[in-house]
Amino acid sequence: MRGRVAIALSTLLSVSLHAQSGSFAGSVLQDTLGHGVARAEVQMPDAHLTTATDARGNFAFSNVSPGRHAIVVRAIGFELLVDTIDVASGQRLEADIVLHVAPVNLATVKTTASAEKRLPFGLDEMEDRRKTGLGGYFVTDSMLRKDDYRKLTYFLSQMPSLRLSLTPVPGVASAGTSVYVRGGHGGCHGYTTVYLDGVLYYKDPPGPLNPPPDFNALWASGYSGVEYYPSAATVPAQYNATQASDCGTLLLWSRRTP
Repeated sequence: MRGRVAIALSTLLSVSLHAQSGSFAGSVLQDTLGHGVARAEVQMPDAHLTTATDARGNFAFSNVSPGRHAIVVRAIGFELLVDTIDVASGQRLEADIVLHVAPVNLATVKTTASAEKRLPFGLDEMEDRRKTGLGGYFVTDSMLRKDDYRKLTYFLSQMPSLRLSLTPVPGVASAGTSVYVRGGHGGCHGYTTVYLDGVLYYKDPPGPLNPPPDFNALWASGYSGVEYYPSAATVPAQYNATQASDCGTLLLWSRRTP
């Protein structure tokens, strides 16, 4: 399966049952044989944690607050990985993360929908909101699968209330082809708030430890749904607790097995 990779997780409870924070550690690999990827960047954006793998691909985070967190893994020559993890109080969470080599020729990796279609957590909620027609813009699972080989920017560019920006983010390193998302109206002076599988992934202000998502690095094959709400008045209540900005709120639903 291209575009999303399975994360094998094993957990070890800490000795102290009263510990509040947990930890997250593991290895970033280039194959299932255990060959590590050195200098890969591993981020937990909502926790403002970033580290790089060592020569063997190992990484570790300590003092991780309990709860669900987004993780982002970047490495030169490999596809961007975006996923989520759950850390319990006092838990040591361990993972082997296998990256996929970035495609060279996009035309050779086009896929078609199959009978093995499985919906991720939250997509039923998105469908209910889409059917009510209360002010959001939607990209459905079937639309994404039809154009699996395209980047998310292709779909976002068709939403009338979104602007794709190539302007570098102050203090954030860019490869020169990075694309960020802003709201389409004049009151937007920052970047769109982003949730991944129901977890807050990005919210202004931007900075070196809180970079807005680079949508030019995200492929349709990794997602089953996209929702955009241009104003706080239209955002579903459960995603408005962070006081949605004037730049709107974007909800991404990853393609994964239940």
